[in-house]
Amino acid sequence: MTTTSSNLGVALIEKDRIVRYGSAWLWAGLLACSTAVPLAAGELTVVYPVPYVLYQRTTPDRGPIRIRGTFRPALGVGSIEARFNAGPWQVVDANPKNGSFSGTITATVGQGPLELRAGGDRAIAATIENVSVGDLFLITGQSNADGRGDKHIRLEPGNPYVGVKFRHNAWSKGDDPSANDGEYGSPWPVVLNDLIPDQKVPMGFIAAAVGSTVVKEWRKGGRLYERMLKIVSAATDGSNRIKAVLYYQGENDITHYHSLSALGDYHTYKSDLKAAIHDFYNDLGAPVLVGQITNLLPERSRNDNVRKAQQELWSEHPFALPGAVTYDILPTDGVHYRDEANLRAFARRWTLAISASLYGKTACACPKLEHLFAPDPRRLRLVFDKPLEIAKWDGTPGAKALGFRIVDGEHTWTDADVLETIVRGKEVVVKLQQPLSANALVSYGSGSDGQGQPTLKGAENHAPIRMVFAHRLEAVSKDSSVVVPR
Repeated sequence: MTTTSSNLGVALIEKDRIVRYGSAWLWAGLLACSTAVPLAAGELTVVYPVPYVLYQRTTPDRGPIRIRGTFRPALGVGSIEARFNAGPWQVVDANPKNGSFSGTITATVGQGPLELRAGGDRAIAATIENVSVGDLFLITGQSNADGRGDKHIRLEPGNPYVGVKFRHNAWSKGDDPSANDGEYGSPWPVVLNDLIPDQKVPMGFIAAAVGSTVVKEWRKGGRLYERMLKIVSAATDGSNRIKAVLYYQGENDITHYHSLSALGDYHTYKSDLKAAIHDFYNDLGAPVLVGQITNLLPERSRNDNVRKAQQELWSEHPFALPGAVTYDILPTDGVHYRDEANLRAFARRWTLAISASLYGKTACACPKLEHLFAPDPRRLRLVFDKPLEIAKWDGTPGAKALGFRIVDGEHTWTDADVLETIVRGKEVVVKLQQPLSANALVSYGSGSDGQGQPTLKGAENHAPIRMVFAHRLEAVSKDSSVVVPR
């Protein structure tokens, strides 16, 4: 008879203590000697993995499964073998001693039962259901990363694999609730529903984000960084292998509500975030997708400083990659994505970012400005790397793109000074009421200018263009159609 996962010993980590519990040993009878014999069902306990564990793959189609457990010390069991998802039997531990065993097998990417046997017998001694080899993401940052949704999101039953999560020190299905700080909904089941069918790989996430936190706490030595390392170690049984870190944070580094806040200082925030990214990579060996926060409070310069630092590190830091871009999404309460519509919009931005940054789908990346010049004093011409459209965050189309801000000496032009925006493929022509000088600086998405408004987006992926921060005009040729490098 085969035992199910409910009969197995499970490691439950509660706060910083580890409490082990398991089924009582079922003894087969008294043994006359210690020679290798088959184990009866229940005489072997698997400590790790537990149901719904996901192991990070190390190649596109394979990954290691580390296994450890115990058996009745008086038994001479010979080698311990395991197979994953009806694959070939492999030796876990050729010479288990003192009632315990441990080892690693190599498995094909997929999801299914992990079976163990001992003593060379064909009888299955233990089975762990719903084990996966695929991609595992670590969620870090503050409340929006943790999740503050008013509605729970469920996994789609038609997905080729069941998404999973490690939350509150236990593995389970990846449905909501997913937040550490409460029973809220989160963006991550939506992301799993999007990516699992697309990539056809098992996926899951480790919930480690905490609300109302600042970037200094996510540096090595900070209380949240050290807490995160313990969570990852518990989730992975010490291997610390993950696919990537998903980081969305910065709101509290704009405000004064935390004693360690950067208070919107560009250099302070950028320096701390750069150090945090480096620490994540050193300890976990994984890149960090840095999300770009939406606007918070009427602090234009502070908001822009934090978001500029985040965007610049995408290209400046070797281990930083573009995360979700959200400056156009209007949060439900001004801070959080609570209602289902904007929570799903937030999640889709993460789907696009992960697809582009980790899975090579460059078409999912946010359109990026390549050239900006003025054919004449009342017109701007912007050239992007992808065809564009005008739409709100919820998909509602717009006739005029909002979110422009132009500073020319002592004068500032806003959307009210824009007469028209004409989109032709990858190019945008902006017609202005007042003439500009050659020294004008153009921004897009500054402060709350584009929040909740029709903005420039990719025509195919509906991702917002990258923010533009005080971009100088480029020179043009006499026919005003060719950009001339300065």
